[in-house]
Amino acid sequence: DPFLSGHFLSPSIGEHPIMITPIKLAFLLLFITTTATAAPKAKRRNYLFTPHAKAVAGICTVVLTNTSPCCKTLKHVPTDDPIELIRALAAATESSVKRSVVFLSEIKPKHKSNATAAAVVNSCEKNLKYALEDFTDFWNAMGKDVKTLAHNYFTCKKKLMSIMGYHWTCLDDIDDKNLLKEVETGISVGKNLSSNTYDVFNGLKTIFKTFGIKVKLNEEDTSPQPPPLSNYYY
Repeated sequence: DPFLSGHFLSPSIGEHPIMITPIKLAFLLLFITTTATAAPKAKRRNYLFTPHAKAVAGICTVVLTNTSPCCKTLKHVPTDDPIELIRALAAATESSVKRSVVFLSEIKPKHKSNATAAAVVNSCEKNLKYALEDFTDFWNAMGKDVKTLAHNYFTCKKKLMSIMGYHWTCLDDIDDKNLLKEVETGISVGKNLSSNTYDVFNGLKTIFKTFGIKVKLNEEDTSPQPPPLSNYYY
C-alpha cells in the first residue's frame, strides 16, 4: 500500500530531502479529518479511510513546514485525481494572491500621510502584481495534461519559486513593526499557500511515485529564452 510505505527522495540541486513516513501520513489524515466541516462524528471518522482523504494526504505530505493551508484547501475539492488536486491548490494560491493585492490597495489611503509607509505598501503591491504575472506563465507551462506538466516541470517550479519570493521581498522591505504586522497578516494566506504549492511541485517526484504516475519529470528549463546577443549585432 503506497500510503503505508515510506519513500525517501534524494533531491536534485536546489531541492530539500523529502521524507515520507507512516507517522506523517497518519498525522495528515487525522488533521484532514478533524478539520472537516461540522458533521456527525461517525462520518468524520469514516472520512479518514476515503480515497479523497488519502489523496489529499499523499499530496500535502511533501510540504516541508506547515501543511495546514494545503490540507484545508484540498479537503474541499471534490476529486480524488492527484493532478486535479494539485491544479486546485495552485488556483487557490493565485486567488489568494489576488486578494492580497486588493488588500494592499485598500490600505494605501490609510498610509498616504507617511511617505515611507506609502512607498513600502506600493512596493509590496507591485511585487505581488509581478507574482500574478508569473502565474500566467505558470499556467501556460502546466498545460492541461500530465505530459505537458512533466515536460515543463522545471519551468513550473521556477515560476512558483519566483511567486513565493515576491512575498518575502515584500515583507523584507518593511522596517516598521506595526506596518509589518498589518501587511504580513493581510497577505498571509497567499504567502503560506505559495510556499505550500512550491513544496508540492518540489516534491512532485515523490507524489508521482506515491500515486503510481509513471511520467518522467523534465529538469530542464523550457521557458522562452531571449534571442542570443549576436542577433542584435550585424
